[in-house]
Amino acid sequence: MVSITRVRQHTLDPVVARARVEQIAAKLADRFGARCRWDGDRLCVDHTSVQGALSLTAHQVTLEAELRFPVSLLRTQIETEIDRLMERELSA
Repeated sequence: MVSITRVRQHTLDPVVARARVEQIAAKLADRFGARCRWDGDRLCVDHTSVQGALSLTAHQVTLEAELRFPVSLLRTQIETEIDRLMERELSA
């Protein structure tokens, strides 16, 4: 397995930040076929090839995921897509 961690600071209102995290998750789910569910302030992501979560705090969103084979071969592309989505969705 390959681990990835992405961290993004934000200055958004907590309600807005949560909605934006949901948008990120929806886009990742559409693109990669993952299922997402909230567990408190953690949005859990489940896929046959990916296990992970987006954690939301007052000023930060952290994505942690484990990529299984063969998805692990796409690590760079996945990180790039996550960075792009976080930049776009979490900008004030």
